[in-house]
Amino acid sequence: MLERFLTIASIIAPVLGMVLCGYIYGRVRINTVRQEMGAVNQVIGGLLTPMMIFGAMSQKEFDIYSNLPLIGAGAWVILGSIVAGYIVAKIMRFDLKTFVPPMMYNNCGNMGLPLGLFAFGQLGFAQAAILFVLCNLLFFTLGAWILSGGKSSWQLLKTPIMGAMLAGIAAALLRINIPEPIQQTLHFMSQTCITMMMLSLGARLLDVDFKEAKIGLIGGIICPASSLLFAVFLQHYRFIPLNPSQMGAVLLFASLPPGVFSYILADAYDQEPAKVAAIVLIGNLLSLFFVPIGLALALQ
Repeated sequence: MLERFLTIASIIAPVLGMVLCGYIYGRVRINTVRQEMGAVNQVIGGLLTPMMIFGAMSQKEFDIYSNLPLIGAGAWVILGSIVAGYIVAKIMRFDLKTFVPPMMYNNCGNMGLPLGLFAFGQLGFAQAAILFVLCNLLFFTLGAWILSGGKSSWQLLKTPIMGAMLAGIAAALLRINIPEPIQQTLHFMSQTCITMMMLSLGARLLDVDFKEAKIGLIGGIICPASSLLFAVFLQHYRFIPLNPSQMGAVLLFASLPPGVFSYILADAYDQEPAKVAAIVLIGNLLSLFFVPIGLALALQ
């Protein structure tokens, strides 16, 4: 028991440590941090994240053909969280366009990628990248359609992140070998991106609005709880054939809190962004409870 606790702690500690550094930095520079992090986030979203995605998808561990069951399992978990979000929104009388999209898009980038790397090495990072791509493709299509009330445009598919995903999918499907010097450069950029993501997430915790604590708390619980429920159901009944490392990746993915991009999109559509921000930020605070559960299940 102690050994497992230390293993989980060693995986979570680097992530939470960087988040804490970001939060402390934000507190120290409270008057300027939003402007500073705004510029940093543009670099993360416009350069580092696309390079990280393409680098992960072009490495040999990123094998779409052997990971088709993982893709199916990820879709099962995401669609399950959509159903759960819809039911809870109806019961609590939340706006479906506000509540459902954050349920389907978890923090598979800022938190999922580094946790996959620290927990399972490069194979875990590649599997986390597969789930990251799947989650983004569903969110920027189905999620945007829900958020916009069925009126979303194709502009979201023209972002640098989506371009990197499509290029990475093409490289993976065609089994294109990327030269080692380029791979090492992309790997270096990935490490930089992960570090900056953690710092940015920590700084965002300053914006927690406890006026929206009710929807934030409910959303922060339902997102990982429903996903874990569907993942454990899959683990028990095994109706999708997964090997142990793939099942571990799904359980870790399911335990993640709502992702930041759901707030960014809600703000773009003016769809109660303060409530979505509360769901995202309170949910990330609750990850201190849910992520260890996911890791414990994944490592058993």
